[in-house]
Formats: sequence, structure tokens, C-alpha cells
Amino acid sequence: MSFALKRMGYNVVAIDAEPDPYLGIAESYGVDVVKCDLERDKLKVANADCAVFTEVLGHMHYYYVPSVLEKINRALKTRGHLIPTTPNIASLFRRLKLLLGKQPIYRRHVREYTMEEDLELIKGAGFNMVESYYSLISDSTYINAIQEDYPGIRDYKDLIRITFKRPTTTNILKTLAYPLVKLKPSLRQSIIIIATKLKEPILRALK
Repeated sequence: MSFALKRMGYNVVAIDAEPDPYLGIAESYGVDVVKCDLERDKLKVANADCAVFTEVLGHMHYYYVPSVLEKINRALKTRGHLIPTTPNIASLFRRLKLLLGKQPIYRRHVREYTMEEDLELIKGAGFNMVESYYSLISDSTYINAIQEDYPGIRDYKDLIRITFKRPTTTNILKTLAYPLVKLKPSLRQSIIIIATKLKEPILRALK
């Protein structure tokens, strides 16, 4: 994501708790990297126009999420944008997995959220909502396929083709769920939010 934004002409500072494996690649793209554990360290960025916070909240302990969002708020300009994305724990795919007795939360996630929970956390950190919606992107592309197949996945027919080729539990569930999630957005897997900094947050100490 950082490299794509850099190639689009944006000035990018990437934040990572353990950036060492990627420093060489980042340097080749001209992306500045700041080593920072968002749960524990100060965020050494200021006066930013936008924070792209994709698929990060699920990896954090819920206890730290409000303070992390407040750190991001303070790093932004007034009216600066925050663009977070998270998995939707209420998605049909997650519900089907639970119905089959499987853990619905991705194995490297601490917790996943509903749209209502995401909005409550972001508003509580001093942001104003611009737009929020459910995306189909993960419902059609987050599947079990070989690398060469991914560029050719464009619609439901491609999803069916891959499932016949690789009939894994994930692919079968995705194929069964897709027609319903197409009709009912709240059952989709991805939540995307665009918010603006409304005010400076009140610094809250973690007890």
C-alpha cells in the first residue's frame, strides 16, 4: 500500500513495529519508514494530511485501540483524513465458519469488529464521519488460489471457476455466500471508513 501510494505521487511515511525485513524495498521506492509499536510508542509523525490505516485494528489488543486512534488524530492536520479498513465480524462468511464449528476470526487477529463498533471507536477519538460502507473486495479475492490465478479474478464466474479448480472450505463458502452478500451489503467481509479530524482528543492515561 505504501509503495503504491508513493508511485501515485504522494509523500509517504510508513509505520511498522518491525520494519527491518522491508527496509531495502522501502528505500528502493523512496518510502520513509518509522519504527513504531503503535500500542506502546509515541507516533513520531506530525501535521500529516492523511492516515491510511488498513487492516491494523484487528491485530491490536482492544485495550489500546482508543489511545492508538487518538495518537493518529494528534498526528494529523485539522481536517486531515483517516481511512481505516477492518474485517466485518458480522459478515456472512464469518457466520458460516462459526456455524461449521470453525473459528471465524483470522488466526493472527486479536479481535474483529462490526461497523457500529468501528464508528463508535473512531468518533470517540475525535473524528467526524465522511463515508462508511461495506466492500465486496474480500468476498471475491480473499480465496485459496495460486498466484497466477489472482489477476484473472474479476467476477462471480471467476470465483466459481477457482472453486471447481480448488474446492477448499474457504472457496466453497465464498462461492455460496457471494450472491447473498452482493444483495445485502452488511453481510460483506470488509468495512471501509473515511473520516476527518474534528478536534484534538483529550489525552487519556491507560491504567
